[in-house]
This record gives sequence, C-alpha cells and structure tokens, in this order.
Amino acid sequence: MPGTVEGDERDLLRATVARLLTDRAPSARADAARQGWSPGLWALLEEAGLTLVSVPESAGGSGGDVSDLAVVAQACGYQAAPVPLVETALLAGWALAAAGLAVPPGPLTVVPSAAAASATLAPDGPGLRVHGRLCGVPWARAARQVLLLTAAPGDPGRVVLAAVDPRDCAVEPGTNLAAEPRDTLVLPAGGVACTPLPADGPDPSAAVLRGALGRALLMVGSLRRVLDLTVGYAREREQFGRPIGRFQAVQQQIAALAGAVEQAQAMTDLAVAVLDDGGCAAEAVMAAKICAGQAASVAIAVGHQVHGAFGFTTEHELHLHTRRLMAWRDEYGAESEWAAELGARVTSAGPDGLWDLLTGRSAAVAAR
Repeated sequence: MPGTVEGDERDLLRATVARLLTDRAPSARADAARQGWSPGLWALLEEAGLTLVSVPESAGGSGGDVSDLAVVAQACGYQAAPVPLVETALLAGWALAAAGLAVPPGPLTVVPSAAAASATLAPDGPGLRVHGRLCGVPWARAARQVLLLTAAPGDPGRVVLAAVDPRDCAVEPGTNLAAEPRDTLVLPAGGVACTPLPADGPDPSAAVLRGALGRALLMVGSLRRVLDLTVGYAREREQFGRPIGRFQAVQQQIAALAGAVEQAQAMTDLAVAVLDDGGCAAEAVMAAKICAGQAASVAIAVGHQVHGAFGFTTEHELHLHTRRLMAWRDEYGAESEWAAELGARVTSAGPDGLWDLLTGRSAAVAAR
C-alpha cells in the first residue's frame, strides 16, 4: 500500500537527516570533546533549515509540525549529536513564536524551571528585572540567546519573558553526566529586563512538558542506537565457537531491550500526535517520559552486559548513549516524578478516564 505524500516527505526528511548526521558524526564528536558542542554540525543543520523545524515560518522558522521535529530530534539522539536542537526548536523557538516575537538565527536555549529558582525577579518601575544566577542552563555557552519564561512573583497568571545574551554574562562552565554543557550564567549587575506576555502566550508549565517531550524524543533515538549496537555486537562476538547472539540468555535480554524501546517509541509517537492534533498532551507526555526512563534502565543494563568490558571503553560508542540516557532521564522530571503526577491525575479521572487522558480527549470533550 503506497504511503501518503506526508509519509513520503517524512521518510525523505528522515533519510536526509540520518545521512547528514552520519557523515558528520566523527568530526562533531571531536568538536564536542574540545568545546562541549559542535558549531560545525550546527551550521550544517541550520543551513539545511533543520534547526527551526516546527517553528512557524511567520516567526522566522522552517514550518512543519512537531512530528517533523520528532524525526530530526530522534536522529540527533541516535547519533549523540552535540547540538541544542531540542532547546532551539521545541522550546525557545516555540516560546518566541507563541509570544509573537521573531526567532533569531543561531542556537537558542531555555532556562529550566529548576535553574530559574536560583534567580530573583525584582520590580523595575511598572515592569520586572531578573537578577542573580541561572544555574545548570543547557548549552548556555553555545547559545546566542537564553530565554527565561516564568510567572511573576505573587501573580501566577502574569507571565514574563527575559531574553538573556550570554555574552553579557559571566559563564561558569558545567556539564551533565554525558559531558553536555549545563552552564551557570551570572547575570549583569543591573539585571535583565523582562517582557510581559499576553494571556494567550506561552505558559511556563507547557514549557516544562515540552522539555520532557524533547528529552523523551532524544532518548528514543539513543535507545534505538543502543539496541542496534547490541544486536550487531551479539552477531559478531563469538564465544565457545559461535556468536553470543545464538545463546538463549542473550536473546532474551535483547528481546527485553527491543520491547522496551518499542514501548518508549509508541508512547512518544502518541504524545507527539496528540500535541500536533491540538489536544491536551500533558498526560501523554508524562507517559512518554516515564516509558523512556524505564527503557533507559533496560538499555543501560542489557547494552553493557552484552558488550562486556568492551562496552565500557571510551573508544566504543556505547558509553556516549548510556551516559546520555542516565542524564536525560532525570532532566525535565525523572520517571518517578512524572509517575506520581500521572497517577494522581488518573486517580482523579476515575476508572473510565485513563484512555481519554492519554489521548487528550478529555480536554476536547470539556471544551465542547
């Protein structure tokens, strides 16, 4: 049965991104070892129009929807691409476009809610200014602009946006477990002015969910790479005169890993679909992040057990993914945190409400 035009275009996008990232993977990793990220790979992705996929063209983006961006993000996870793609397109680009502001070129990032807690908002005439430090900001050293999206103190309904130029700040380098930049910005003495946003603008809680979805997308790509590496090694590595992949115990481990990967993929696909359809994707995103985190536990254990000591060497690619999985599973909410929140929502919805929550139908029904 022939695919739709949309499916064909998405397949072409998938092949294009995979080829570009595969060709640049060695040099990108060398860049990351020196600088923490790869400006060269970023330039190629930006030239191809891939860094602002899902951001409306009217705001300076490349257009498309989150399903298109998911293809690019998962490919970046698969290749452990050291670039802030999710932060730029899914978070910063979305926030600026939703606020009616133009999206500038170059890498962008958003301050996670936990990092924002280290800064203070103070009155500045009728407005607000942000002062202090922003700790653990993803890719801050690479970003042209760092966005802080937060509710005003004492007025949760009033959302403000601060656009911070890292060049005006002192940057204290930091990393996560995967050696990705998680830097601290010391804001200038006078602080940074905040722009009040309209009532229908981007919401900080939505930014947290989009961050969780972004990490789930990256994790799915990385999980699939761990599965491919593990299957390939089990076929090649021989023990007792035959490939270890022929041993039943190894087959069972790989089957468990494959099942976990497919579960994470399915839940992430569902979350993306609900978001693109305009539904309330909160519960689906939570489920996707939970499944991705649980799959990460399986991938880390099975991947390293099958590879043995070889998988722990820095020369082998496996650690690039298992360390990322360990870092990403805790960013924008660990699975235990999201499981508690999702469990509370399911309990409140009652025994017949689970499917509507996961598919976003409850919000659509309530809106009628």
